[in-house]
Amino acid sequence: MGQCRRIYSRFVLSTSIAGLAMLAGPGVAHAEDSPSSVTPGFKPSERTIDVYAVYGDGRSTEGGDMHWRAYEVGFGDVLNDYLSVYLAYVNEGHPLDHHRDGFAALGSFRWPVGNRLALELSAGPYFSMDTTHVDNQARNEKRWGVRASAAVRYYVVPERFYLKVQYNHVQMIGGFNSDAVLFGIGSDFGGDPGPAFSDGKTQVSVWAGTSQTNRPQVPIEKGYMVEVKRPLGNAWAYSASFIYEGNNGVAGRRGVAAQLWYVAPIRSKWALSAGVGPYLSRDRNEPSSKTRLNALLSAQVTYQVTNDWAASLRFNRVATGNDKDQDMFMVGVARNF
Repeated sequence: MGQCRRIYSRFVLSTSIAGLAMLAGPGVAHAEDSPSSVTPGFKPSERTIDVYAVYGDGRSTEGGDMHWRAYEVGFGDVLNDYLSVYLAYVNEGHPLDHHRDGFAALGSFRWPVGNRLALELSAGPYFSMDTTHVDNQARNEKRWGVRASAAVRYYVVPERFYLKVQYNHVQMIGGFNSDAVLFGIGSDFGGDPGPAFSDGKTQVSVWAGTSQTNRPQVPIEKGYMVEVKRPLGNAWAYSASFIYEGNNGVAGRRGVAAQLWYVAPIRSKWALSAGVGPYLSRDRNEPSSKTRLNALLSAQVTYQVTNDWAASLRFNRVATGNDKDQDMFMVGVARNF
């Protein structure tokens, strides 16, 4: 049951991001009718963000079939008509005794074929975390590899909303490799170059949600967080936070974290962001209550309710060195000062 809840929770955040791509829908009729909508090229004064979500099946060299649980969600900046950069969450499905996922930084080359069709090649480093067993003991294995893909886009709305077919190959250092075919949607968004707090404001937020250690049959606990965030220009931010992960008898951590954030505003109210940084924590369930340095990786969807208030969904992954990785799915309220 716990594993099913983790699967469901991961899809909540992924579906939220995918749903943002549907925001392009209201502009369909106008985009088709406007001559400027089919003119290639982006205005240099605008920042264009691309968002996509794909789902499918594949196989790995260990564990076999992914059982139709493979998916990927990504977003990034469109640099010009041909080049883009992305951050992506990659989930390689559920081969036997392997639940591997992680985050990739991708460079992408896109070749337009007319107004509707585009070919795309992407590749970049991939940091993966695999929940598995070694000598009958639960393990959270971390490895670096390369995630490469070839894709075809069909634009339902020129330069806006598209359908996507994508082939993924993961080449892992010291681990198993995988291949998958994925189908999904995406959209290009132009508009505001920066988020609402990029004008020098300080953002303070409080968070609450679920917290679960990535081990079989471990109960879900409640987790909490308080965070202070400051902008670094229009595309970046930095934050400091206090985190309480709950206590399920396996992991009972609390501590402080610092993160660097990549921020991608879409339209005037929504923003996607991803953060990474060190997390210094103390675990009450370790005999010596030893302080450990972990990594905190985050993905976030934000809706700007007013100029000063925002509501967000966040996925936190605590990557540890002692096989006690933690997933936290949280809702938060933020105030800009």
